[in-house]
Amino acid sequence: MKKLVLLNVVLVVSLLLAGVAYAADDFVATANAYFSGGTKNISAADLYDNLNDGDTDNDPYIISVRAAEDYAKGHIKGAVNVNVKEVFSAGNLATYPTDQQIVVVCYTGQNASWVTSGLRMLGYDAYNLLFGMSGWSANPEVYHHRFDAATVPDYPTTTEATVATGAYDLPAPLADTMAAALDTFFSGGPKYMKGADLYDNLNDGDTENDPYVISVRSAEDYAKGHIKGAVHMDPKTMWNAETLATIPNDREVVVYCYTGQTASQVATALNVLGYDAWNMASGMQAWSADPNVYVKRFNPDTVPDYPTEGTAGETAAAPATLPTTGGIAFPVQNLVLALGFATASAGAVLYRRNRS
Repeated sequence: MKKLVLLNVVLVVSLLLAGVAYAADDFVATANAYFSGGTKNISAADLYDNLNDGDTDNDPYIISVRAAEDYAKGHIKGAVNVNVKEVFSAGNLATYPTDQQIVVVCYTGQNASWVTSGLRMLGYDAYNLLFGMSGWSANPEVYHHRFDAATVPDYPTTTEATVATGAYDLPAPLADTMAAALDTFFSGGPKYMKGADLYDNLNDGDTENDPYVISVRSAEDYAKGHIKGAVHMDPKTMWNAETLATIPNDREVVVYCYTGQTASQVATALNVLGYDAWNMASGMQAWSADPNVYVKRFNPDTVPDYPTEGTAGETAAAPATLPTTGGIAFPVQNLVLALGFATASAGAVLYRRNRS
């Protein structure tokens, strides 16, 4: 009977550790812990140098969240392909290493930024590949799609600041744990609003359907020009009760930055907190054609054109069986949960023996 009691105690502790329920304040604290140190990105040049320095021990684990057909055409050697809607499923989380860096890759760096933010808030050492495959390859069959400056409509901006005000309560988080909230959100896919759709909404004559717009660019660049009505927030310091109280919990929130990458990371945290947050696709570079306003944008002339593997790649042909997940290390919460299930089974067996 003592063995049974001990096993039951282990089971209870295991299950508690595996699924500790978060309150809204816990989600805020987790977001603040990540963003206060700045968003995590890696350039194509730095990733390439790492992968080719002759030391495989420091190589990161690379996750491609592009479509399977585009992954097959060309991807960074060694990258595994994971559907962005399934990236936070328990099964996939169990394959990501906890003892090495993770680099997430997409088309332009925006989808990967959504994922990177979520992985960071779960404790993984994750990085977004800046500009995705657009910044890695010059082969259009490989990068598939990227930002095109020729399509920018050049919508108006203002230098008149909008002060953030309000006294909104924090919304209810999407789930009781960070992992569950991320899986719930990502199962529907990242949320983007095109600049054209935002412009039409803000100028349709109906202010009641206007989203709340947040610029997470620097204060200096916000002052040079921003979307009318947008408030400025610093992604490093916005994760506190006072600032979050100014964000409406009853309407859409649109976040924008320079190229859509930082905004995606911020929008991830806002969504798991319970806000209806969207990234303005491609950021200010897709809104304004004025270099004094957009300040930074993707430049295809600087793309180094590093090698890839795949049917349209420049090195090896695509493997016969494309990997979809990989890795052998288990996050602590998955290991503890597995222990919990094991002890539960053992406890049941001992209980039946003691009864017989």
